[in-house]
Amino acid sequence: MKKILILCSRIPYPLIGGDRIRIYNTGKVLSSQYKVDLACISEGEVRKEYVEELKEIFHKVILFSYPRSKFRWNTFKGIFSNEPLQAHYYYFPEVQNWIDKNFGSYDLIFAHHIRTAKYIEHIDRPKVVDLHDAISMNYLKAVKKVNGLWKLIYGIENRRVLPYEIKTINCFNRSFIVSDVDRNYFIEHGADQEKIITIPVAVKDEVINRSPQVKEKNQIVFLAKMDTLANRDAAIYFAKKVLPLLKKENKKISFFIVGARPPEEVLNLGKIEGIKVTGFVKDPYEYLEASKVVVAPIRFGAGIQNKVLEAMALRKPVVTSSLGAQGIKGKDGEHFLVADRAEEMTEKILSLLEDREKRKSMGKKARALIEKEYTWDTIGEKFLTEIEQII
Repeated sequence: MKKILILCSRIPYPLIGGDRIRIYNTGKVLSSQYKVDLACISEGEVRKEYVEELKEIFHKVILFSYPRSKFRWNTFKGIFSNEPLQAHYYYFPEVQNWIDKNFGSYDLIFAHHIRTAKYIEHIDRPKVVDLHDAISMNYLKAVKKVNGLWKLIYGIENRRVLPYEIKTINCFNRSFIVSDVDRNYFIEHGADQEKIITIPVAVKDEVINRSPQVKEKNQIVFLAKMDTLANRDAAIYFAKKVLPLLKKENKKISFFIVGARPPEEVLNLGKIEGIKVTGFVKDPYEYLEASKVVVAPIRFGAGIQNKVLEAMALRKPVVTSSLGAQGIKGKDGEHFLVADRAEEMTEKILSLLEDREKRKSMGKKARALIEKEYTWDTIGEKFLTEIEQII
């Protein structure tokens, strides 16, 4: 069997967050045809049971663990370069030495994100990179929403990331991106259109195969990793701008904010009547199933929102922003509802809360779209086809 090395900047387990889900399942798909090793950089020690889970998928798991202080020192050094700070954040000479010594034994190297592209940009070997989304497009919008140290960091990345993304696309054999919106953005800025391929996000099998387990309650939910700026902003925006309008019409409505690692400003939302912040929960999908409506009020970001696809897969009606719906092959009013203003979002949520048949119809159509376009059977075939052509 031919050999592939997947290189990533975080351990892809447990399956929390779209990036981990994508790395894990990409490895699973490729392992059906190739011998696949996984090399990952970890911020801190990795739990033994996570490694054991990964060994069920990958032939070998090679870990490089470092304390957070070393990552921060890398970032400081990166200030004096022209490359993105995040490329320096994850760059360690020990990892580079290992790759330089071992790349010759692989038929292809698969980098995840620009954060690991630096390790193999000089290597004369078939190589691909899964960019996931156009993070430079995210920075253009996010820099206006952040303050303090993050504003400084985003300002630096805003200038550096796009040229680095274009350089990476043009020197790798293939680059993968999750939506045509992001792909077109790169092409407009100088990326070789022959080298960048759209392969969407897919919903993990456990969500696709799940049977409904709980009954609906008078609640709405936002499910997301809460340690990202875009998700934190969305939770706060909805709690302070949309929920008060909703409660004028539906006084007993509850809003659940579900997701790991909520920062203090999100935790404080739990002090508001009608809001519950759960933090990490073992089964977040129970909260989606119990909710009449799922919301994703994303105001900046890029790519496809995995949180929207998962709700659709569970047959739940989703109300999201234009950005949250971006890249999904669905229609506003049929597969989900789109609203960007607080008043409009309130109106559309109320229309669903008050109409059970509308919720069921939209949920059914959303599920059908997921089965057609966003399962790992469909997405996996696209990955295998591209990798086979390159090898």
